[in-house]
Amino acid sequence: MTRRPRRGSCSLLEWAVGGHRKENHMDLAVKTYFIDKWSRYFPGSELPIACFYSDDLSGAVFPEAPTPGKHGLTCIFSQLAPVRRGEARAFNRDNLGCWGSKGLLGFIPAEADERTIDFMINAERYKKGPEHVKAMFENSPPQRAGGEYLVFKRWDSLTERDDPQVVFFFCTPDVLSGLHGLANYDTMTPHGVIAPFCSGCEMLVAFPMKELGSEDPKAVIGLLDPSARAHVTPNLLSFSAPWPKFLTMLGNMDASFLSTYVWEDIQKRFRH
Repeated sequence: MTRRPRRGSCSLLEWAVGGHRKENHMDLAVKTYFIDKWSRYFPGSELPIACFYSDDLSGAVFPEAPTPGKHGLTCIFSQLAPVRRGEARAFNRDNLGCWGSKGLLGFIPAEADERTIDFMINAERYKKGPEHVKAMFENSPPQRAGGEYLVFKRWDSLTERDDPQVVFFFCTPDVLSGLHGLANYDTMTPHGVIAPFCSGCEMLVAFPMKELGSEDPKAVIGLLDPSARAHVTPNLLSFSAPWPKFLTMLGNMDASFLSTYVWEDIQKRFRH
């Protein structure tokens, strides 16, 4: 079961916005605070998307299962296109378009079985041999879904009834550099952000979900999976932050390099 974030990690941000987050509910003051800071430091950049497991649709649309694509699959990145436009969506085993995402996001069992091994070695050629596929699953076993649905909402669509667990960004290299620096601003090691080898949906959601159970949750750089990259524009990468990490990043914005001449030089490019 996906573990919930530690609530105590948001004290700095609570002080900054003068509000308090109710258990398992979104504080709308945090929503407004982020939008203000985002427009200030990342003007014109795409708003992030929040996702969370839920036992109800949380106001999201549950779309029909997609017609299989060219290779018999529909990548979740294609299914998220409406969410980027502000249309909330919910998914589970019944309407995810890829059997891999159904397992890796926790809705069906996922393991290094014969089908998976054959696909990763002979079809995708992402792993050298069966032992490499098996080791990958042993080192990072998929978690079970933490609810009936996995809900995705663009940041400005969140309501007070929502309970964000991961916040992810579709971003250009310039935006990614800012997020990466911010995520490492208050870390004691160089590893506040990781880039694990895994599928695109794992980088986007599953890996940062696992970080919710960490004492030192890390953000995840993604869209490095060639199979997923075909479904987004060439200049995009992703950056996913588990909720506690997102809150500390938000609380550190004003004190960090984002308010210096260093970032001002980068910001000029956002306006062109």
